[in-house]
Amino acid sequence: MPGLTSVGGVLALLDEPETELKVFAINKLLALVDNFWPEIANVINKIEELFEDKAFPERTQAALLASQVYYHLGELDDALHFALLAENAFNVEDTSLFVTTITGWAMDTYVAKRQATPPADIDPALETMANRMLNRCLIDKQFQQAIGLALEARRLDIVEQALDQCDNKTEMLAYTYDVAMRHIPIRTFRDDVLALLADAYKKHAGQDVVNHLQCLVAVENTAAITALLTQLIADDKLMAYQLTFHLEQMASQHLQQQIMAAIDAATQQEGNDNAPIPAAEAKRLKEILSGEISRPLFVEFMGRNNKTDTLILEKTKKSIQGLSSVLDNGLVLSHSVMSAGTTSDKFLRENQQFLGRFTNWAKLTTVASLGVIHKDHTSAAKKVLQPYLPSENSTNEYENGGGLYALGLIYANNGASQVDYLVEQLKTASTEPVQHGAALGLGLAAMGLAREDVHTELKNVLFSDSAVAGEACGIALGLNMLGTLNEEALETMIAYAVDTQHEKIIRGLAVGVSLILYGRREQADAHIDRLVGDKDPILRTSACHSMAMAYAGTNNNNIIRRLLHIAVTDANDDVRRAAATALGFVLIRTPEQLPSVVALLCESFNPHVRAGCCMALGIACAATGNKQAIELVEPMIKDSVRYVRQAALIAMALILMQQPNSSAKATSFRKSLPEIIANKHEVVLVRFGAILAQGILEAGGRNVTVQACRDHGHMDAPTIVGLLVFTQFWFWYPFTHFLSMALTPTALICLNGDMQMPRIDVKSNAPPSRFAYPTATAQPKEKNKEKVATAILSISNKKNTRRKLGSLSEMDLKADEETAKKEKEEKEKKEKEAEEEKKEPEPEFELLSNPTRVVKDQLPLISIPKECRYKPVSRIHGPIVVLRDTTPGEEEELITIAAAGADDKSGTGSGADSDEPSMPPAFDFNVELEDEN
Repeated sequence: MPGLTSVGGVLALLDEPETELKVFAINKLLALVDNFWPEIANVINKIEELFEDKAFPERTQAALLASQVYYHLGELDDALHFALLAENAFNVEDTSLFVTTITGWAMDTYVAKRQATPPADIDPALETMANRMLNRCLIDKQFQQAIGLALEARRLDIVEQALDQCDNKTEMLAYTYDVAMRHIPIRTFRDDVLALLADAYKKHAGQDVVNHLQCLVAVENTAAITALLTQLIADDKLMAYQLTFHLEQMASQHLQQQIMAAIDAATQQEGNDNAPIPAAEAKRLKEILSGEISRPLFVEFMGRNNKTDTLILEKTKKSIQGLSSVLDNGLVLSHSVMSAGTTSDKFLRENQQFLGRFTNWAKLTTVASLGVIHKDHTSAAKKVLQPYLPSENSTNEYENGGGLYALGLIYANNGASQVDYLVEQLKTASTEPVQHGAALGLGLAAMGLAREDVHTELKNVLFSDSAVAGEACGIALGLNMLGTLNEEALETMIAYAVDTQHEKIIRGLAVGVSLILYGRREQADAHIDRLVGDKDPILRTSACHSMAMAYAGTNNNNIIRRLLHIAVTDANDDVRRAAATALGFVLIRTPEQLPSVVALLCESFNPHVRAGCCMALGIACAATGNKQAIELVEPMIKDSVRYVRQAALIAMALILMQQPNSSAKATSFRKSLPEIIANKHEVVLVRFGAILAQGILEAGGRNVTVQACRDHGHMDAPTIVGLLVFTQFWFWYPFTHFLSMALTPTALICLNGDMQMPRIDVKSNAPPSRFAYPTATAQPKEKNKEKVATAILSISNKKNTRRKLGSLSEMDLKADEETAKKEKEEKEKKEKEAEEEKKEPEPEFELLSNPTRVVKDQLPLISIPKECRYKPVSRIHGPIVVLRDTTPGEEEELITIAAAGADDKSGTGSGADSDEPSMPPAFDFNVELEDEN
């Protein structure tokens, strides 16, 4: 009211005996409360008494007034309490700041109670208000907001109503799927949402079948996946093939085996409800799903496009001069990562004398490196490894162990066909090296299969209490039971870790336990709590690994806070380092958030924490070139502690993977590594880190990347597992080979309906230099012995003449220098202008020949030219794209897949000149050593 300075007169009416005066006072105060709430607050007890008086006719108005007073006092819980008691007098549709604040607080309270464990009792009035707000979103067609609120409040009924009522179902289904995969922390509820989404996709026929499949894969619904493929085979065979390629990339080995069995059943049962899958199509689906089609294509791509810079290896070998076994090991490991999947082991075969120095475990590491080099080359695995696998004539236990380990690396996550062989080798193994290699190979081949016979045989070797073999068995037990939450296996492994005295066995079991908890989120909490409180620091380290695996890619705030607390409070350095490293796994889906989380830890006084932060940044920000991550890691390359410098070098290499020449940091970092390696005053640990960093920068012939979170939202289990076990190189160098599991080819391979490669071009809508390969090391130039005439500037002639005459003063000298400087600058400017004139402007796009290298950031810019006769059956996700031929009657120009590079005598990896070349000779570790200098 104009000129009103107090509501004392209105407040006095609350003391009057007449009810009408009190009603008038309440309504008047409601109009004035925003300006005079301090005065009204003095009589809040009277207002509450009026509400409690059941005879008072305006009880709800009194409650509303009390709510507004408490709102202004900042007591939001009390304000909400009276707003609920106000019932319809509190208008949730009002847009005032008061209503907006209280409704927001109401939803926060409602969500917190719905998410509580166990669920908290909810006031019926609060439930009513929440329903009114959710229904209002539906009425106003704010479906995205309704779905967001419903997912937070775990109201699947509202989600279902929103999906049914919305107009753009494709967009809304995709939004819900993205939110479910990225922002729902509870696994059980996430699975419920994805199951609902799968039903919605099925109900709304014609929607995105790719996302439909992804929902089914996430909840591992074998029957529904088979039904979808069966339907697509009848409706659109090529789309069924494309989905099966996606399925091979997403599904675990266990799920793939189940689907193939279901396809067999659908093929054999002619009388089932769904249309049976014809035998020919069933065979093709199984070939795709098992990797029989894609893996040879990837091997072919990696061999054809191998850009490994062999000069780097030669220079490194010359720099280390065979003076340290650690550095020799580092070179072999670096080479294996450089050549991962390329099938080119030329460097090793040309350096037999260098390998002749290797003994014992170094032999195992070298032979096992063949498994990295020939990754996915399953068709020739036994041929390549035949000289090293156990046999009646084999004599070296370390070579045999390395051969079995290599076999597992080749068949990692796709080795069901090799499990029986490896089980038998483990049974008959009588020495530690062979048991070690057989156990690791078996775990890799049986990854996620949860086979009881594998579990039993690994336990038998574990219980023999052999330190080295037991460590491998601990990890292999976890690999076999990956993500199963098998309680019996967990209890057995934890109990044995408590009983044994061997630290190596405890460490292996610590990693194995975490692998069993992979992806289980809140279902793993009881085991994590148990391990966190253990007195053994190695088991507390297992708790950190378990949080990394169970919550990988979830961004869970509670887990992040818990890991930060452990990283700064635990009494053991290994535990603190593991906690810091685990942060990288938890935030691996959103790497841009990690630098701010670990910024303070990077300045910790504890070097183990700093080293852990380096690894976390390398893991989460791999191949991103993240500037904030680089700014944190770069100073630690010059840290005072050797193992921090080592971790920083490895982390920087991971971050700068596949960064182009335009990246100044990548270029300068590449140049710095040879200097560190050649510096004889630098400690071995740091030089080892630099050697390994070189391999990571050149990984897979510059054709692979580390991509834990795929475009479809699923976390890639082999990548996560490979990165975790790779970090254990801190204790045991052979574990470095697990990094190969995290290396994904950056390939785009287009296939026609017959699974052949047509000769076509794809368009990249970006300048060629943006995604080009980094420049290779230049060949050393031969020195020209002829003396070259020195260019003489005109000013120099003048200066020499004046010097002879003795007339060159200080002033003259200064003027001459300035003139010479100007002449030089003008000359350089003219040369630069001439170069720029010769240089043609770079095109804005380029055409790439199938198959081609396409990095992650480039994929959205890829398209099939309009004039091409082939069209993709679905949007281009990569790496395998199935094409539909628009002119099927015309003759096709196809690309012939050459023999794999491993069979090439030259060892170059091309294999293009011969259909079936002979195998290269085996390594000879017993050559006579000569002085290489």
